[in-house]
Amino acid sequence: MITSLAAVVLLTQTLPTLQPNYSFVRSVDRSDGISISQTAARKLVAPGKPDVWLVGASHIGQKDYYSQIQNLLNAQDTVLFEGVSPKGTDGKPAKVDPKGQPMVYQVVAKFIGLDYQLADIDYSKPNWINSDLTIDELEVINRKASGGKPSGFDTIKQVLKPGSEQSKMLTEFFKNGTPGMREAFRIFLIEKLSKVDTLLPAVTDKATLNLLLTARNESILRCFDRQLKKSDTPKSVAIFYGAAHQIDVKNRLVKAYGYHEVEQRWFTFATADRKKLDDSGKQFLNMMNSMPFGL
Repeated sequence: MITSLAAVVLLTQTLPTLQPNYSFVRSVDRSDGISISQTAARKLVAPGKPDVWLVGASHIGQKDYYSQIQNLLNAQDTVLFEGVSPKGTDGKPAKVDPKGQPMVYQVVAKFIGLDYQLADIDYSKPNWINSDLTIDELEVINRKASGGKPSGFDTIKQVLKPGSEQSKMLTEFFKNGTPGMREAFRIFLIEKLSKVDTLLPAVTDKATLNLLLTARNESILRCFDRQLKKSDTPKSVAIFYGAAHQIDVKNRLVKAYGYHEVEQRWFTFATADRKKLDDSGKQFLNMMNSMPFGL
């Protein structure tokens, strides 16, 4: 159960790139034993085109992390954001499940003392546009790729489903967690985000990676192209997606429109302190680090 959770959380946070030193996520170990995890925002420009901010996101983080990102996004004319939604809706993500069931990110965030992205970011502004695929479109792509057989996407969808059995099990498991276990899970996430290139072949398949990354990035670029063709073309556009997407999106913008990077900013979404680990926390961290799928 913890194995499935860890795989899904890491997978939906970030994906491998050929240039890990140019990733939109990084971990920094300070001399005082504190580990810091950050995501990047990078500004791109091109002659005659809107300025573009590629804003990488972590789906769980500190409240001030989301406040800083919100300020950057609010300064842009248009924001294209991530959010798989049902067909026929306005695409604005719900802060909570309508049935009051906890989402897995909420469960994890609460346990390790962080916030959930959808609870802290304001998506209500009219210039914010959902540029993602709908769940119906993802299902069509998944069925075609998997031939109707169970896939990695099906597993991820079930784990992320509000009120799923996995969410309920995690809630019960974390109820008995010690402060040291909480810190252990923070350390685990921070460390593995910086080494995720070696993780993914063991936790998912090529078709699922294509579905979660490539197909959805193509949707971003289609939406961005529509912005360029508007009579009132925006002067600036932010693309606000998980850090997973941004290297590929950047490469597509460079190739298709001649963009180049002129600025970068780093935002800290979490810190962890090994000195806070108690015996149960050390055991929990060792257990997670020895998981069979190669984390």
